Amino acid sequence: MMRNYAIVLPSFLLLWMSGSNEVSSAKMREATNTHPTPAIGTVALTDAERRMTEEIYAKVTGLSQGEVGKRFAASGVLRCPGGASSAQVTGARDVITTVAHAFRDACKPHTSPEKCIFEYYLGAEKRIIPLSAALWMGTCVDAAPRQGSVDWAVARLRFPADVTPYEIYEQPETLVELERVLAVVGYDIEATGKRDKDGPFNKTIQECQIRDVRDWQTFETNCEFEFGASGSALFRQWGRRMTLLGVVFGDYHNEEYCPRGGCEFKSRKWSSLFVTLRGEFKDRLVAAVRQSAAR
Repeated sequence: MMRNYAIVLPSFLLLWMSGSNEVSSAKMREATNTHPTPAIGTVALTDAERRMTEEIYAKVTGLSQGEVGKRFAASGVLRCPGGASSAQVTGARDVITTVAHAFRDACKPHTSPEKCIFEYYLGAEKRIIPLSAALWMGTCVDAAPRQGSVDWAVARLRFPADVTPYEIYEQPETLVELERVLAVVGYDIEATGKRDKDGPFNKTIQECQIRDVRDWQTFETNCEFEFGASGSALFRQWGRRMTLLGVVFGDYHNEEYCPRGGCEFKSRKWSSLFVTLRGEFKDRLVAAVRQSAAR
């Protein structure tokens, strides 16, 4: 199911890659493109108002566009044969984090990372880096309740990106209910400003909260995401410092609870889900960073 949405549990959706190889993806693009094209640097749909492009975020925070662009330059697009998802340079300039389902469908053999590229932007300039053969993922499990906790991936780029990598917090992460966090999506197809073969997209930033904390492996938030957001980073903020807290792997979008979309958070009904940077995920990432010569 290389896709947009794939049902795994009742009301539970994995935010699979946005790709043109699925009928559902094509329909989504068609539906999106029937609306008048909004101005550059805006988010297209009203239920995505909290998601700000870098230009809007700069205006809201009072920062310069250059400073914002540099701060979030590490977020980009992972493009594999099945489609596109979000990823980010983390810990070292040649290491990226994302979700496992960017490379594999359930427990089937995974796509070779050497067939994938990481795309990022320095201002208006697009940069492309092929992935190397090095890839670490959570152990695949068929049991749906556990799929999210292992839906993480760490990959190595063939050469370093010209960005400042996102930081890793030195101590074990703890989850704090209602803590305000920052989500950064490298590939938001409801935002305009850039374009690929499937239509418009852009990088977006939103402030949201940690909500239902079930265990240390996964948690829910009230962040709003759409197709292509899988693999996006969630950050804990320490003043001007940001450290990676986890990556988004799916959401609960119960249409009976919220038929028109854009509803307030309700656990297991309308929320987004993250896998926490802890355990094997963090161990693999830290090991990859230590082996890197591009820190």
